Amino acid sequence: MTVQQHERISLHISHDRPYIDLRINTPRGYSRMARFLVDTAGLALIFTEALVQDLELPLLDEPFLFTDEPVFRRLRPPTLAVGPYTLDLSHTTALMAVGTCSLFSGEAVDGILPCRLLSSYCVLLDYPAETFSLSLTSSLAMVGEPVPISTHPQSRFLRVEATIAGNQYGLLLDTGASCTMISAAVMQTWEQQFAAWPRAQAAVGTANMGTPGEEDAIMMRIPRATLGSLLLREITVVSRPAGMFEEHRSRFMTSPIVGCLAGNVLRQFRIEIDYRHEMTYWEWCGASYPYDMDLVGLTLSLNTDHSYYVTAVSDCNYACVKQSVRVGDRLLQIDGLIVTGLPLPAVINALRGSPGQHYTLLLEREGELRSVSVAAARII
Repeated sequence: MTVQQHERISLHISHDRPYIDLRINTPRGYSRMARFLVDTAGLALIFTEALVQDLELPLLDEPFLFTDEPVFRRLRPPTLAVGPYTLDLSHTTALMAVGTCSLFSGEAVDGILPCRLLSSYCVLLDYPAETFSLSLTSSLAMVGEPVPISTHPQSRFLRVEATIAGNQYGLLLDTGASCTMISAAVMQTWEQQFAAWPRAQAAVGTANMGTPGEEDAIMMRIPRATLGSLLLREITVVSRPAGMFEEHRSRFMTSPIVGCLAGNVLRQFRIEIDYRHEMTYWEWCGASYPYDMDLVGLTLSLNTDHSYYVTAVSDCNYACVKQSVRVGDRLLQIDGLIVTGLPLPAVINALRGSPGQHYTLLLEREGELRSVSVAAARII
């Protein structure tokens, strides 16, 4: 049976990314639940190696590189169900990420549900109500502001047009990213034109997604943008190297893009995506605090022993942070909370607070333990 109507299930939000629990059934009769990221910018249905081994799924060929890393192997997918309804996987590429237990730092994520699979349906992502559903037709009332999209016929990536400071920019609609990303070339232009827009060095908070190069990123707060008639306010964006979107990602889009619109914006809305008619509907349901970067501004990376180390200290921290914390420090505790083994979002959330709120960090530096007092700041 395929999806016939909207059947709502729970949507789990972590680090502004949306996850759902799918029922997996194998040909051998084994059944279990697994947590998958809903990724409108994903190209393939991806399973962790740990999940594939547990399900005893057969692999189809030798390892190959799907992007840069890790190595992937093709597999014959099991049956996936959203609630009581079985998904149509007939045109979906299924891959195993070799050597993985999870697909994100410290989080229990078993797989990725890609845009090619999602594009067979109307998709409802209600972030504030934490519900998700699929349908073959848009059976719900189309609530909210209509925002046109264009869908690439092969990749099925979604492109929206944003107007910022009087100029139009193409953006990828990316539910799989935590923070809205913009080409560094565009952000350099904005920095020259709009000196009053808050900016900071290094990716912190939800912009800290555990990807390489975040210590060199720039963050900025855009006062307003529009998607058609939809108004967005106080948008945090983080830079990505020039060419990543303009050259690489634009190959998968109907027209060029300079970035992506991600979870830190999407979380405020109930969004219905009608792929067939290339239209989305956005209902603002949030009462979200506009200053989402009030925290101790540290860029963190995960060690192989599941501890965290500091790769950058934001220049917009208070002096007590910049004087007490150094790049390379291992972060062991936040106000007595042991962070080793915790998911990255939990560690970042433990660093959040009103500007001036104090925390005690336990650090390890060159084999010595150091207890330091720091304070949260409004980074941007």
